[in-house]
Amino acid sequence: MAAASSQLDDDFALMQAIAAGDRAALERLYDRHSPLVLAVSRRVLKDAAEAEDVLTTVFFEVWSRADRFDASRGSPLSYLTTLARSRAIDRRRSRAARPVALSSENSAAENAAAMASTAPTPLQSSDINEQRQRIRAALAELEPAQREAIECSFYEGLSHSEIAEKLQKPLGTVKTYIRQGLIRLRDRIRT
Repeated sequence: MAAASSQLDDDFALMQAIAAGDRAALERLYDRHSPLVLAVSRRVLKDAAEAEDVLTTVFFEVWSRADRFDASRGSPLSYLTTLARSRAIDRRRSRAARPVALSSENSAAENAAAMASTAPTPLQSSDINEQRQRIRAALAELEPAQREAIECSFYEGLSHSEIAEKLQKPLGTVKTYIRQGLIRLRDRIRT
């Protein structure tokens, strides 16, 4: 657990360095968290190429708008995953609004090559797996209604209104489920 705490402290230091214009800090943050950011994007978009675009967008935004990160509101990892989720949902919604284009013959090969170029290192894979296990364990401890609402929001990218309709619950109840569930998740993951 000490390693997770020191990594968290290091992430905060990296964000401060990025705000000061340190490109090496951005590279270290990217190397450490890009696999998870990419995984979140893929989960929402279900498209490797678009997920990679979101990955690029997220880290460009971290660099160009470093002043937006507020350490009092959460960890750098939470900030990155929230950005990834939001940008992926935006992309999915804009994709739904535009006509479907014919895919090229090379798209499968291009996607495979792109995925291979961003494959995580064994250490990154280990860190990602540890983070996934902590998140899954924390999700399992939530009340079923809270877990379902959070999964609809984060994994399916549904709006609060869409979740209320899907779960056949009042909008205020859905918002309460999500808020209370996220607070419990935050507290569980921090320990």
